[in-house]
Amino acid sequence: MRIPIMLLSLLAAVFSVQLVRSQSPLKQSDSPRAQFTMGPNYVHVPEEFFVLVRKGREIGAIRFIRIEQDAQGNGKSTYETYFQGDGSGSFLNSNVVKRTGEIDIRPMRGIHEFAWQPGQNKLWVGKWWFGCYSPSLVNMSSHFSEKDEGYEFAPTSAQNVAEIDASDKRLRWFRFNPDARIVVPVSDLPK
Repeated sequence: MRIPIMLLSLLAAVFSVQLVRSQSPLKQSDSPRAQFTMGPNYVHVPEEFFVLVRKGREIGAIRFIRIEQDAQGNGKSTYETYFQGDGSGSFLNSNVVKRTGEIDIRPMRGIHEFAWQPGQNKLWVGKWWFGCYSPSLVNMSSHFSEKDEGYEFAPTSAQNVAEIDASDKRLRWFRFNPDARIVVPVSDLPK
């Protein structure tokens, strides 16, 4: 039995695409569409990029190393954070507090105002902690407050803590603002 050449070509093309996909999965950071969403009361942080957070002279950096999320917003992520409280803005000093952890967002339990999150939804940055609504959504106020508490967030294109320049004048800082939601492509950002 002879298999038509066109069918063989099609099968070879499908097989080679599957082979490439299995060898090098496309990460969000490899995607030219990686972006932050700033506001109104949360920050969506794409996998492997740092977002800075500051209040007064203190500054922190947050990066999700791995994000697994389903269509309902449930899932897990692994994060690392850095906190600098001396006002220098440097994350390379010996007094920087580094933390790592996991976020585990599960379906809510309970009914309406009596509902609660059974998973781990607290992200620590030094002495601060922020609630997470999904594996990549960080509240812009401490805990799960629904008001501006003075925290400012700046998205960056940095993927390594050594790349961060917290004094870069090109950084755009965003605050809790119930009237604003801004999408910022990573390709447009300084480190």
